[in-house]
Amino acid sequence: MGSGTNAMAVVSDFSPAIGEGFLWSLLDAARDTILLVDDRGRIVFVHENSVELFGYPPDTLLQFTIEDLLPGELQSVHRAHRARYRAEPAAREMGAGMQLRARRADGTEFPVEVSLSPLQIGDDLFTVAAVRDITERVRAEDYLRRVLHTLDASDDGVFIFDAATLRFSYVNEGAVRLTGYSHSELSAMTPVHLNPGARASDYRHLIDDLDDHPDQAITRQTILLRKDGVEVPIEKTFQSAPAGRDGTKWIVALARDSSARLKADDALRRTQGALRDAEQVVALADDRQRIARDLHDTVIQRLFGAGLHLQTTMTRTDAATHARLEATITDLDETIKELRTAIFALQGPSSAAPGGVRGRILEVIRNSRSGLGFEPRLRFEGPIELIDDTIVDHLIPTLREALSNVARHAHAKSVRVTLTAMQTVTLSVLDDGTGLAAESTAGRGLTNMAARANELGGVFSTTTSPTGGTQLVWDVPADPPPTTRQETALASPEHAVPEAAA
Repeated sequence: MGSGTNAMAVVSDFSPAIGEGFLWSLLDAARDTILLVDDRGRIVFVHENSVELFGYPPDTLLQFTIEDLLPGELQSVHRAHRARYRAEPAAREMGAGMQLRARRADGTEFPVEVSLSPLQIGDDLFTVAAVRDITERVRAEDYLRRVLHTLDASDDGVFIFDAATLRFSYVNEGAVRLTGYSHSELSAMTPVHLNPGARASDYRHLIDDLDDHPDQAITRQTILLRKDGVEVPIEKTFQSAPAGRDGTKWIVALARDSSARLKADDALRRTQGALRDAEQVVALADDRQRIARDLHDTVIQRLFGAGLHLQTTMTRTDAATHARLEATITDLDETIKELRTAIFALQGPSSAAPGGVRGRILEVIRNSRSGLGFEPRLRFEGPIELIDDTIVDHLIPTLREALSNVARHAHAKSVRVTLTAMQTVTLSVLDDGTGLAAESTAGRGLTNMAARANELGGVFSTTTSPTGGTQLVWDVPADPPPTTRQETALASPEHAVPEAAA
């Protein structure tokens, strides 16, 4: 049986009433290319559409074996498959689970699907091979695989659920990571299982809204309940998908963990709040600078001018008037000094501890308000910022201890602190309280203040005024002994003299 004519004669004998033309029309209507192969693998019948599939004329194909239509590396493997098929012939798909390829006349390869059926003609066994080009299907499947791979690479969860049953029909790896459930577990669930505050009716209403606006997406802020019981804030976007061939309607939901965004939003709000606070501090500082500038350029200058005018007037007055004017000029001088101290306080920072000697003194003064119930009056005289660091390191705790003594024992209503930097550095703390109490003189506070003065080569004294107030005077040389400077530089906190409460 070496030609297509003999093959068709056998078929015609099977049903002479139909006729050969009908059978050819039947073959022409088939999508597949039909090949008839004998038990040695030779092609003995081909259909004319094989030209379009393989690029060979039918007469050429009748000179080939079936292996000649395969890529070279598959030919020996196919001979082995053909031998096994001949041993147990049956209708089946060829190479189930495998990717089969054929070769055209120009050498190009393409994926195929082959169905095999045995055909017994007399004593000879033939195989009918129906070959179909599945290039488009493979391309579509490859595209689908790439789409699914891309979806799985996303950190967002992709949930597709049936609009009728609400059951998930597809979830990506992002959904698995987001929920903690496996693919198989999610396939038996609905969105209601993952949303502790939702009901099925809520999703029915959402689907109705999507039906009313099929081209629009709906975004909701909600909570997702993970498998481990943790509630995760998420942003979920819903949109309708095109209906399937069977009429099935799907809803696509994209879920994104919004925890990081909410934290970032909170941090941004706090930063903006801090910025507004900083702007208020800057505005307050500007106001303080303006007030300080006005006090210096206007008030002090006027007071100074008034003092000069009074000094000129003194030369033309009697003794009594002269004395009163001199006292007034002294008061003006004191007022100018106090104004300068206030100006410095205004020019310093209003919140964090300011720098410099003046700043450190002002910080101690401000911190004493809570204990005293009022803020002490402060006056500077001389080049305060030039005071030696060694002296400052003793001066600050001395002032702090002196104000603490007043707060605990003096019951004072006012305190006047004066710091003078001339040949000596003198700290004076004067209160209007009840005088030195027995417990204050017996404590370590006064002893420590005296020890600090002695260490710097100075003196410390306390006196009681006739009205009952107390004045503490701490006076040390402006240039401390070299040994004191060295000892202070080398001293560590554990060697410092403790300032016990008086």
